[in-house]
Amino acid sequence: MTEVMGTFGDYIAQYGYGALFGLFFLGILGMPLPEETLLVFSGFLVSTGQLAYWPTFLVCFLGSVTAMTTAYWIGRTLGFPFLERYGKRLGMGYTVYKKTEEWFNRVGKWALPLGYFIPGVRQFTAYFAGITRLPFPTFLLYTYAGGLFWSLLFVTLGWQLGERWDELFNLISRNLAIFFIAVFAIIAAWSYFRHQASLKKQKRRGMQ
Repeated sequence: MTEVMGTFGDYIAQYGYGALFGLFFLGILGMPLPEETLLVFSGFLVSTGQLAYWPTFLVCFLGSVTAMTTAYWIGRTLGFPFLERYGKRLGMGYTVYKKTEEWFNRVGKWALPLGYFIPGVRQFTAYFAGITRLPFPTFLLYTYAGGLFWSLLFVTLGWQLGERWDELFNLISRNLAIFFIAVFAIIAAWSYFRHQASLKKQKRRGMQ
């Protein structure tokens, strides 16, 4: 945490909300930045009076969802045409991609809001949503709702924890990650069994 404060504290103090927006935009796009730590650290700066609460939350939220939207369109305009044009040469890999596309459109949308809380996942969900052509309104709904809750929660935690933010952050973020992984696993399992039941019902109808 001290390293984060030393690396980004002066930068945020000097450039303010513009620095926050840029850090979250680049971090979500894939640059290796500790976004959750930055959220809580930003909340800590609110508690010291260096930043204001609502502008801080709004800038962090807008930086993250703008990056997610950019990643979605990169995946949709570049990744999807590439896979459709050259993917069949991959043989089995293309088949796996098409099955994953079907799965993502059925269940993967939940990875967008829940993935915010799982380090290393949130950087990829938007790209994959674009590659698999998840409908844009669906993408907006799940992504922006998740980003809203994620930004609000961690900025508020930093604000309320104050000087204790560096003591409790790791414990809180780790437990939240485990919780949301479990939630997504439950959703995926429920969807799988529901899909299997639907296939069996279709087979019975075909045999009649």
